[in-house]
Amino acid sequence: MDNEKVYIPYLETNLIDSCNLNCKGCTHFANLFSDDDFYKLEDFKRDVKQLSSRADILRFRLLGGEPLKLKNLDQYLKIARNYLPQTDLRIVTNGLLIPNTPQYIFDSLRENRIVVDISPYPPTLKILDKIKNILKENNIFYTQSTAGGIETFTTFLTLHGGHNPQKSRAVCINDICRFLRNGKIYKCPVDALSYKLVEHFGIKDFPKATGVDIFAKNFSTLMEHLDDNIELCYWCNETAREIQWTPENNPKITDWLANPAEVENFLPK
Repeated sequence: MDNEKVYIPYLETNLIDSCNLNCKGCTHFANLFSDDDFYKLEDFKRDVKQLSSRADILRFRLLGGEPLKLKNLDQYLKIARNYLPQTDLRIVTNGLLIPNTPQYIFDSLRENRIVVDISPYPPTLKILDKIKNILKENNIFYTQSTAGGIETFTTFLTLHGGHNPQKSRAVCINDICRFLRNGKIYKCPVDALSYKLVEHFGIKDFPKATGVDIFAKNFSTLMEHLDDNIELCYWCNETAREIQWTPENNPKITDWLANPAEVENFLPK
């Protein structure tokens, strides 16, 4: 710990926004992105280098989308470990690509001491033993996000900003999920990525993202503001709607809404 630096207990970022498993209601809106949407390697290096000089990061999770889609994933891992030698670095994956992952990726995971966090969706469970055996054979540490499988998602967004942020944050699974994207840190991945939802469905008057510039002179002071309410918190429902997990390649805006019925009043005619 360096008392001159900002302490960030948890940070995550998308290395690539698209996914091979497009979940309905994905918190990262993966089924709205394409393979062209990824964190450019030079930008990732710039941002991680900057953060290493200004923050102590306890845990940094690299996800997506599906990070194993990146052919040069090993380069991202090397950069992250080089600048963050003491940080708990993790790759979050649904694991479906692990049986066909090139050996050099496994070598990089092991050499850079990266833990693999497996998200056990129903398709993953079908080959979970195979996935774990491959990781064991390559001496790679792994965890499983839940003891069983992921059977449901929760949706919480609304199309108006009249909600109680204290209540919405009390049930929010993203309230402490600081998210790095292109030189800024956001309170949560939804704040950073919901612009894609707005673009795709033509939503009007949705709150703009509230990111903290990691290059700002008053970075430490700005980071404190992320512990409070941001505008998006007023657009998150006080209770979430639970939906059954399913892949969805033709997403609808109602996939992300706590109350699907409100879409009739707020979408453009």
